[in-house]
Amino acid sequence: MPDDFTVATNYRGHMVGFIVRSPSAPLPGAARLLASLMVVLAVGCQPDTEPLRDASSGSSSETGTVEGVVRLTAATIPEPTRVRNTTDPELCGEAQSLEDLLVSAVDGGIRNVIVALLDVPRDKIPARPAERLVLDNRGCRFIPHAAVLTVGSTITATNSDAVLHTEHFYGAHSVNMALPSTGMSIDTVVAEEGMIIVKCDVHGWMQAFIRIDAHPFHAVTDAAGVFRIPEVPPGTYQLELWHEKLGQQRVSVEVEAGSTEIVEARFSQESR
Repeated sequence: MPDDFTVATNYRGHMVGFIVRSPSAPLPGAARLLASLMVVLAVGCQPDTEPLRDASSGSSSETGTVEGVVRLTAATIPEPTRVRNTTDPELCGEAQSLEDLLVSAVDGGIRNVIVALLDVPRDKIPARPAERLVLDNRGCRFIPHAAVLTVGSTITATNSDAVLHTEHFYGAHSVNMALPSTGMSIDTVVAEEGMIIVKCDVHGWMQAFIRIDAHPFHAVTDAAGVFRIPEVPPGTYQLELWHEKLGQQRVSVEVEAGSTEIVEARFSQESR
């Protein structure tokens, strides 16, 4: 790994505290006794220092983590594609970005790369509650631009703009939802694995990408190109990295219990 790439791992914990307030005036004898008993009970119920974990998730000693960074190899940092706009320019502006290639000027990290493990055995997929993704129309853009979900999850199409938008889904989930008014929202449940491409029929530059998997071992890179996939069952997997403009690549990862597998991947502008 290069010197400029640092990985920090942080585990979730829960803290329970008790506050005992002294009364401003002496309590009667019975009340004093009750207050004393409450303090003793509070001290006796202090939790163990071990962090609490979801019963449906594997512990850190039984699972591993895949994390890393995806960067662009380029002499100069490219700009995303921009288009001129004549549809609702008073609200959407006269130019819009496709947001099709967002690269950090600091170290070339690529945003919105969808990262997912392939061919995860069914018996290694943990039971998790269904998720909900809010896909908002805001500023004549879809927010988020890229996302991941599990099968059975709900997508809530929402309109924060004072103009008609549609959320037209193509691919693994097919539906067309019209959102003519501000604050309107419609739910749709995704039942199949695969990629969903979302378009607005009114504003042609608007697009979003949602990957649906049977398992939760996927992520989207942030503004620095960094991703993290926790609680992965031990094993050897293919990790797929997909970007709307740069294409896809796969790398092999070996996950061990209680450890973190570090991945550093690079795309070039010629990648497809």
